[in-house]
This record gives sequence, structure tokens and C-alpha cells, in this order.
Amino acid sequence: MRKSPVIIVAAMLIFSCSNIVFGFDPMGPPKAMLSKEEPAGRLEYVYSNMEIGSANPFGPKSVDIENIEINKIYANVGYGFADGWEIFGRLGAAAVSVDEDANIGNYGALIGNSKFNASVGAGVKVTFYESKDLSVGLLAQVSHTVIDDFSGNSGTLFDTPATLSTKLTMTEIQVAVGPTWNCTEWLSIYGGPFLHFIDGKVEMEGTFEGFSGTFPYSAGIDQREVLGGYIGANLRFSESPNISCNVEFQTTGSRYAVAIQLAISP
Repeated sequence: MRKSPVIIVAAMLIFSCSNIVFGFDPMGPPKAMLSKEEPAGRLEYVYSNMEIGSANPFGPKSVDIENIEINKIYANVGYGFADGWEIFGRLGAAAVSVDEDANIGNYGALIGNSKFNASVGAGVKVTFYESKDLSVGLLAQVSHTVIDDFSGNSGTLFDTPATLSTKLTMTEIQVAVGPTWNCTEWLSIYGGPFLHFIDGKVEMEGTFEGFSGTFPYSAGIDQREVLGGYIGANLRFSESPNISCNVEFQTTGSRYAVAIQLAISP
């Protein structure tokens, strides 16, 4: 027996209002890496893996949409506008992939994968304290991503053949503070706690066999976790020009990310 359009739209509402988490952006050492009036160009890549907790419209237990992968690629330009202060901007693309096989039996199997969509961001780094071997500073950054071309797998919802079109609009803020330890002239270790804030919405449009038209809905996005931690290493390959690479791991417990940043400055 097929469910009415009212039940279907209500179930979509429950899904789109569920707790959701999203990816991270590369951070690097939480301190200014550039001297006054010094520019830098960077290439960045970050991989995130997570799951979404979704309410179940027909039972007391929630549903987990598992193995969601996010890839982001950025070109980053930084500038030291004062001693101990650095600003940067980034432009790139992001793509989301939801594992269909891992989500058979829940909504996630219908979301599908996206192509790369535009993502932009900016931030500032500040050094509070610096000695020969130790620095302490702060990083604050924001990014905005819109992903609106999910493939939308065919499947079954509520005993009805269906397809689902999804659009994500996300604004993310990360604020990190911590030390950077200069182990050698060519290697430094950094990390510390960070806060991760998300604002955005999910827009969905369902198409169901046997019903004319589509059933659209949109809702704001909530987040599960705010506090996280990260650790990374900065490797310097040459001094003139200054070529370095950051490799880091970020986590909030239920989600994680691995980021790589290659930088060059005069």
C-alpha cells in the first residue's frame, strides 16, 4: 500500500531537519606564517569523512546515513599585512559522495554523488607569542559552499519507487588556537583545539512513481558537534624561495579530515 503525498513530504521534512555535519577546511599552523608585506601562494586539498543522524518517521530509533565523503580543492593567496598578522583568501571547489551500498534501506541511498561545485573562503592568522622554538597564535577562517548537482539515485521510499534531488548550501567558520613547536630548522609540529560553526540549509525535491509533479522542501541545517582538535606537521623544503608543506589531521570525534597544503613565498 502506497503512502499519501502528505506522509512522503512529512518524512522528507523530518530528514532535512535532522542533525547534520559537514566537512572541514585546511588550517595549517595557528600563527602568522608570513612577514610584513610578504605574499604567498598555496595549493590545498582536504578529505573529510562523516555520517548524518536522521530521525526515523516510522520508529523511535534514528537512522545513520554512513560513509559520506567530501573532497575540497583550493588555491590560496596569503599576505602579511603587519608583523604577526596574516590574511588569506581561497577559491576552489568541493564535491560530496554518499555511499549507496552503505545506506541501503535509508534515505542516503537516494542522494547520490555530486560534481565539483564552487567553494570560496577567507581568514586571518595572528601570532600572540613567539620565541626561537615556540609560537602561540590563533586562526579564524570562513568558507561558503553550494552543492546543487547531486546525481540522485533511483530507489524506494515508503514502498514507492522514487528519486531524490538534493542541494546543500553551507557557510562554515573555524576558530583554532594553539602552539607551533619548531623541532628543527625544517620541521615544526602544530595543533590544538578548534571551534567549528555551521549555518546553511538543505533543499530537497522528491519524485515518486504514481504521483504527478515533485515534492520540494527546504530546511535549516543543525550541527552535532562544535568542539574539535587537530594536529599537523610543517615541512620546509627550501629557504629561497620558501617552499613548505603542511600535513594535518582534524577531528570532532564522529568525523575526521586529512588536509595537505603546499605553499611557496619569496
